[in-house]
Order: sequence, then C-alpha cells, then structure tokens
Amino acid sequence: MRLAIVDDESVYRTHVAELINSVYGTEDVSCYLYSDGSELIKSFENGFKLDAIFLDIEMKDVDGMTAAKKIREYTKDVPIVFLTSHTELAMDGYEVEAFRFLSKPVNEVKLRETLKDLEKKLKVDEKIVLHKDGEEIVNSVSDLIYVEASNNSVRFCFKRDNVELRMKFTDAVSMVDGVSSDFCKIHRSYYVNLAHVKKLSATEAILDNGETLPVARSASAEAKKSLLGFIRRNSR
Repeated sequence: MRLAIVDDESVYRTHVAELINSVYGTEDVSCYLYSDGSELIKSFENGFKLDAIFLDIEMKDVDGMTAAKKIREYTKDVPIVFLTSHTELAMDGYEVEAFRFLSKPVNEVKLRETLKDLEKKLKVDEKIVLHKDGEEIVNSVSDLIYVEASNNSVRFCFKRDNVELRMKFTDAVSMVDGVSSDFCKIHRSYYVNLAHVKKLSATEAILDNGETLPVARSASAEAKKSLLGFIRRNSR
C-alpha cells in the first residue's frame, strides 16, 4: 500500500509511520510523509497516486479539512483517516467521506484495526449486479446512493447513472442487504446508503449528490439511530 501521513509535527507523523511499518514492513507498504496539507494537494496536482491518507485536522498552514475537500475534487475514492483529539469534528469529516477518525497520539491497537479495515476496503469492493435486457450491469455497492420504489419498478440511483428495473421494492432491499449493511429505509419508497447522507432531519435527508429525499415520520427515529451507528462504526 502507498500511504500518505500528513502532520505538521514531525514527532506525530514519524510515530504513525513507524507503527505502520511495524505492522507490514517496508516491503509491503510505502509511507510518504508530508508536513502540511499544501504538500499533499500539490502531489495530487502532479498526478501522484495513493491508496489511503492519514491526515491531521489541525495544522497551521493548510488544515486537514481544507486539504481533504481539495483532495475530493481529484478523487472520491481514496480513504481518508483523520488524526485528531476532537471527536466533535466527526460530522465535518463526514462531509468529505472520512473513512476513520483516530485520536492523537495514535493508539497501536486502533491503528491495526484501521489498517485491517483499509485492506478490506481496498481489496474487496463489493459489487451489485443488476440484470436488464439480457445484460449484467455491474456497479460498486459504495456507488449506490439510494433505491427508489416507482410504481411497479425500482430505480437504482448510482453516482454516475440510474438503472430502472421491474421488480418488487422488497426484493431490491433484500438484494442490497446481501452485499452491504450500510443502508437504511427512510421512507416506504426510499432505501438510502448512509455513506451518502450529508444531513438528516426529522423530515428530510440531504444527499451528497445534491438531492433531498423525504423522511417518513414513522422512520425518523430509526433513521437517526442508524446514521449515528454508521458514524460510530466508521470513526473508530
């Protein structure tokens, strides 16, 4: 793996690099150290490819959150692990699809857990296969934003396109549940990927593709509980 470690304090970025190298060894992982967010951004501008980024939030020059927003202009896929002692910043990190939050100084056990989950994400990107007109349409389940019931059909809304099939909504939900546990029913007609929810209220969900979906009163409490659970699972 090619990992970036970005921190304006050398003691912290060196510490994280040493922990990572103790897990993998230098033959299986390459750690690239940056002292601020501007250095990281410049590497992306030059076309440098990384598998994941460990990014300090509080830096004097270009802070981590600003750097992450800029990185997301180049790629939506690279996992970003924020390093911080302020867990209240979790919702801000959620806007840039943060993969994890690790407290500083980084705990070795928590880091090992994060690295293990990174391996799973990088090596096993679950696919959802839809059959339409005699063809198989394959997409990453992480790209599926929501599923919508529409009369006798179901619309699968992905990041780049939509696929509409004649099938039962309950069957579509079961199909998604078979490959991911990150979806939640917010309305009788909508099954949403929690990874794409930017804001959630008692009446609506705002998604990262700019759409706003209704939240049913009967589903509001469970939707909030599911979203908080998702954030906790992904902010260890």
